[in-house]
Amino acid sequence: MKPASAATPAHGKRHVAGAQFKSVWRLRYPLLLVVIPTLAAIIYYGLIAAPIYVSESKFIVRMASPPSTHAFSSFLQSTGITRSQDDTFSVQDFMQSRDALRQLQARMPIRQIYSSPEADWLARFPRFWESDTFEGLFRYFDNHIDVVHNSTTGITTLKTAAFNPKDTYEINQALLAFGGDLLNRMNDRAREDAVKFSAREVRDAEQRVIDAQSTITTFRNKELMIDPSHSSTLMLDLIGRLSAELATARARRAETLSSAPNGAAIPFLTSRVEALEKQIESERAKVVGNDASIAPRIASYERLSLAREFADKALVSASNGLDAARADARRQQLYLERVVEPNLPDEADQPSRIKNVVVIFLALSGIYLIGRLLIAAARDYANT
Repeated sequence: MKPASAATPAHGKRHVAGAQFKSVWRLRYPLLLVVIPTLAAIIYYGLIAAPIYVSESKFIVRMASPPSTHAFSSFLQSTGITRSQDDTFSVQDFMQSRDALRQLQARMPIRQIYSSPEADWLARFPRFWESDTFEGLFRYFDNHIDVVHNSTTGITTLKTAAFNPKDTYEINQALLAFGGDLLNRMNDRAREDAVKFSAREVRDAEQRVIDAQSTITTFRNKELMIDPSHSSTLMLDLIGRLSAELATARARRAETLSSAPNGAAIPFLTSRVEALEKQIESERAKVVGNDASIAPRIASYERLSLAREFADKALVSASNGLDAARADARRQQLYLERVVEPNLPDEADQPSRIKNVVVIFLALSGIYLIGRLLIAAARDYANT
């Protein structure tokens, strides 16, 4: 019995020691999963993480459009600003595109900006899990730019981030300029498309006027007369004067025959009447009567003049259409209106050190607790 009673205290000590060891062993899980990562986050965000500066601007894309019933839109329109939502999305997507990054690279050393020694090893480009390529730079840059459109107000907010206040300010300014350039290119293309048909109509009408005038010139050179209608008027006036003279000559001859039938003046008067009759007949033949007369030429000239008149009217109509198309294109011009200019930050907005540490601690604690609950549930299920 004594050996048994002597073994009892030793066994109890071993049991207590084992329980203490198991208790300490259980602490390794929260230590590894929660405490150590949280301490690492505290060290990184408190001592290592580089400050990141954010520049913010706001803009709106405006154009001429019918009045809106929305209160804010009506206010903007009353101040000369009318929003164009679809084109705003185009600008937004462009600012976050590879083309915008290429233009930035051409304007400023964007790769050196994000590889700056001012940044810590975990924040500067390229990070150890990223490739030092254009695609890697694009993905990195996409995480440092934020373009958010408010569909209610029509205002778009652009935020850019960098490790230097001047750099982030210049990046924001450059992206706004690129957005304006994009709208200008869209305006030029829309204007060209809008006036292309009208301009072609004007060119065709001008060519018809030139052809009509050239045809009239050829006719004048061939017929050796400027205006057959004017020439015919002069010929008719001449026939009229000759007819008047003929009537006078006939009257004088009739009077002489009545007063002196055998007078010496009768042959002269008769010859004059006959000459006038022949001349009138000849002049009438020049006006009408055969293909060599002026009448067919008048018809041809009037037809050419009518074609030129139609060409002139078509040119006037086409010119008016071109002016209307240009005016309509001007009314549909798009503009990037800066509501808020980019700011030059004097204080770093990122990283949110305390917030990030708290979020990491809560997230790891939640994962640890969920893991313990799942393990406990699995053990209970195995023991049943």
